[in-house]
Amino acid sequence: MPSSLIEKNKLIEHVLLVAQELLKDTRSKHISVKLRTLLRYAYVSYRRKTTDLNIIRGLVPRIRPPSRLANQYFYREIERVLGEHFNISIENRRQFRYITFYKS
Repeated sequence: MPSSLIEKNKLIEHVLLVAQELLKDTRSKHISVKLRTLLRYAYVSYRRKTTDLNIIRGLVPRIRPPSRLANQYFYREIERVLGEHFNISIENRRQFRYITFYKS
């Protein structure tokens, strides 16, 4: 298995972990996040091996995911995996894709 595929799988795992943390920490019934922001949170979580949202939010401006991970094909894969694990809706707003998570 190529190392890039292993990295993508681990990053998808971290996307799920970060999404769980976001849902756990919110008080509202739904939360809306840019897909790009979610990927950046997951990449910081993967690199620093943490799921603490305060640490992740502090490091997001300094750590950027590589371009091989920030493309439409990987975004669609993230959307597919999130759709399997969470109650979500995906919408385009102001030229960005947003994922709305609904608490059940």
